[in-house]
Amino acid sequence: MNIDNLTPNRSQREPEQLLERRLAGESYLAPDPVELDWRRLEVASRRFGDRIADGIAHATERHTGINHETARCIAHTFGRAFGRMSALAEFGRTGEADYAAMRDEYLQLYIDSEAPAWVAEQVTWLGTHIIRKQYPQAETISSNEPYPLTLEELLVPTKVQIEDLEMEVHVPGCYDSAAIEDLKQELTLLQLDKDIGLQAYLSLPNVNAFSGDIMEGFHNSYIAEFRDEEDALRSVCDLDEREREIEEYISEKGLYYDYLTPDWEALRQEVRDMVDLVERGGRVYVFYK
Repeated sequence: MNIDNLTPNRSQREPEQLLERRLAGESYLAPDPVELDWRRLEVASRRFGDRIADGIAHATERHTGINHETARCIAHTFGRAFGRMSALAEFGRTGEADYAAMRDEYLQLYIDSEAPAWVAEQVTWLGTHIIRKQYPQAETISSNEPYPLTLEELLVPTKVQIEDLEMEVHVPGCYDSAAIEDLKQELTLLQLDKDIGLQAYLSLPNVNAFSGDIMEGFHNSYIAEFRDEEDALRSVCDLDEREREIEEYISEKGLYYDYLTPDWEALRQEVRDMVDLVERGGRVYVFYK
């Protein structure tokens, strides 16, 4: 499918004020919500609905996400509600995604009270596709990844600036820039920039920064702080007790040994399903899974 042939000619193009271009590296500032042109979106959906439906059906049969061409076709259709200079329209034309800008546009459709059910469904397919393309290691809130993926479940690595601290937290894909700004205010009140243990907790890829009670989640998960990874593994695996058992056994057999050397890699594998070890600020923090 050639998406370039789906766009209007120059005489039909809308003004460029709907999407502010920014230099590479600049932070994204969400534009004010625009008045959606539902009529144009519906016309486009009638024209391209069969292609999109086929793409979704193909993905469902194979238990995968939609392919790139189907994602572009959905974005092209949605872009008609915002105008040619929208991020969605740009992705439809070029296949190049500006995630933050696209997110704020398709979420405006997602939460609109006038949106029919098929719009929310297609937003979900498009949004999860874009997130997984940009963040292939993105995890889900549930330990067993659901299918099909939802924006509420999929956690997106998101940079936040709290005073002099810049770090990455993880937020569900259903939150826009305005919500993320509110989250930054909450993290500022929690003095995240001064609490290294909380930083370690929020850096975990399966921790939802929008859980509703960050500190409760932190205190329920936190085990202890250690000088380094070996100290943490020694405590979690109770190496002192293991060494005492070995000493007793060897003593009973009338044998002697000089020293024992832990297999740190084997111990890492042993604790991997039980706890998370996070190194931050020169210390290691341990959390329950």
